[in-house]
Amino acid sequence: MDEEKAVFYAVRNSDGQFFRAKGYGGGGSTWVDTIEQAKVYPRIGPARGRVTFFATNYPGYPTPKIVKLVVTRVEEIDESERVRKSQERKEKRKMEAELRHREYELRLAEREVRDAQAKLDRLKNVQN
Repeated sequence: MDEEKAVFYAVRNSDGQFFRAKGYGGGGSTWVDTIEQAKVYPRIGPARGRVTFFATNYPGYPTPKIVKLVVTRVEEIDESERVRKSQERKEKRKMEAELRHREYELRLAEREVRDAQAKLDRLKNVQN
């Protein structure tokens, strides 16, 4: 991607902390110290809306600022090998679980056969 730029936005308060979206029923801090934990917006409109919300609902605090993030370098990371290995491990665990289940069913059936044979022997002895 030669000379291609992407622009993203984040909201920062007067203490230098970034806004973090917590989601429905989320916990934790609304403002975080690092950009890695910040909510990043692909368009400026939602970021402006967040600034307006805080300015309106918390008038005693300074209005948050919008931070413009210009991305000039994009790297692709090929995850196909990792995903393939993960799927193989998942399939192996599934096969092992199925094998354990079949072994359990076999032991259960053998026990039921022994119990039925013992009951049959007892009933035959009662008749004699």
